[in-house]
Amino acid sequence: MKSKKEKWDGKSRPSNDKYRDNWKHIFGKLQQEQRDLDESYQQSKRNKKEREDNEEYLREIKDKL
Repeated sequence: MKSKKEKWDGKSRPSNDKYRDNWKHIFGKLQQEQRDLDESYQQSKRNKKEREDNEEYLREIKDKL
């Protein structure tokens, strides 16, 4: 009698190098995109602060004139 292979339960994942590489490929991109978005957001906040500072400076000069 032949021994049967265990059936895959549909939940567990094979832990081999191909699976790890694919996981890094898929989720690594998402993590990089999130870091890019976070950096873009931080830069946007810095730009807004700089604009506000410049507007305040211009108001001060205008008041002096």
